[in-house]
Amino acid sequence: MSSEKTDQTTRDEHSQAAPSPEAAAERPEPATEADQATEQKPTDGQASGPLHLPVLPLKNSLLYPHLVMPLTVGRPASLAALEAAVASEDKTLLIVAQKDPGVEQPGCDDLYTVGTVAVIKKLDRADDSVQIIVQGTQRARIVRCGPRDDYLEAEIEMLEQPDDGGTEFEALHRSVLELAARIQSLVQPQAQVGIEHIFTQVTEPLDQVYLLASMLSLDVEKGQTLLEAKTRKEAMRLMHDYLNHEVQVLELRHEIAKQTQTEMSKEQREYLLRRQLKAIQEELGEESPEKAEINELRKRLDEVELPDEVRREAERELNRLERLPPAAPDYQLTRTYVELIIELPWNKTTEDNLDLEHARAILDEDHYDLEEVKDRIIEHLAVLKLNPEAKAPILCFVGPPGVGKTSLGKSIARALGRHFERMSLGGLHDEAELRGHRRTYIGAMPGRLIQAIRRAGVKNPLLMLDEVD
Repeated sequence: MSSEKTDQTTRDEHSQAAPSPEAAAERPEPATEADQATEQKPTDGQASGPLHLPVLPLKNSLLYPHLVMPLTVGRPASLAALEAAVASEDKTLLIVAQKDPGVEQPGCDDLYTVGTVAVIKKLDRADDSVQIIVQGTQRARIVRCGPRDDYLEAEIEMLEQPDDGGTEFEALHRSVLELAARIQSLVQPQAQVGIEHIFTQVTEPLDQVYLLASMLSLDVEKGQTLLEAKTRKEAMRLMHDYLNHEVQVLELRHEIAKQTQTEMSKEQREYLLRRQLKAIQEELGEESPEKAEINELRKRLDEVELPDEVRREAERELNRLERLPPAAPDYQLTRTYVELIIELPWNKTTEDNLDLEHARAILDEDHYDLEEVKDRIIEHLAVLKLNPEAKAPILCFVGPPGVGKTSLGKSIARALGRHFERMSLGGLHDEAELRGHRRTYIGAMPGRLIQAIRRAGVKNPLLMLDEVD
């Protein structure tokens, strides 16, 4: 590991959001008498003079008293501090958290003032890093700090273990244990070892708080606040707040996951029911509604007389419709398009009656006077009679409302024997509504002209575009 590498804290697998019974069971037993003697040695040294220890900064973790932690040391200053501690008689050093984990070469101002005195229990050297296991002994406050050789050295003041209690403290203690058990039930419902069994090995309430803090993997700021607590009651209250917040987050996550699972189960149930319904229909020889509808369209398509190119297009769209699921956006659009092709009068026409005397009688019967208008209509019919291939069969009636423009159109249709279809264009603003929408749009509809021809049932009706203004 290079000098840019971070002092990593290799937590066990249960240093996540909840206490782990297995991790706690693997934690070392309480310190032996030899360890206690080692822990008391710095305190004895305090009476004879200031106690100076090399400082090992940690980036993203904390060490609590009476807990064991594995560390990987790789920065040059940290390696130098570690060598100084190993060279000492008691192999003791001060472990302090950094305020800003992004600082690669922290100074005294970059460290918190309260840390934990630790004893090196095991050391394994690698090529460019050192693996160590340390055990916290006692909290300490930095009185003075400064560089020495290639590492930081601090003059420290030992902080005594707070010793307070009372009814409130007992209530907080019991509540913390209940919250820890609740977290374990949310994270590890099938845990074989309960949180109560774990704490039978650690009886001191403050040590239990430190153990929970290490299991929860609190962020450095919260963990430092807990480490700096002056009384057991204050530390217990902080841990109660942390656990309470964690329980709320876990319960909310559990509720969200349960709701999501319920929705998925509902969709899966509907899917299975549809599959079962389809299997039952096939067993009974029945068809699904969608398949029955497609078969009906195919039957109507076979019965209707269509031009060859139109039939090929209709067959292609119908085959595409069979492959589409009913929930697809194009399903209804394609079905409407096929129905329109089937319903349009491709080969149905009416024969025109171009008897001018008959037409004159119809016009006179329906309209009094208007001789100039009727003469112009008769002239137009006469031209159609002489030249049936004429390409300008359009008449334009202009006049105020109520003078008989629409009724004249009906009379012409009656005289010719054609179907009459009227469509009002008043208030029409979108030309797509007249000529039809593109099929690429969801909900596309045929234009009003095509709809009028479909309603007429013949391909040569008399269409009146009314209210063109």
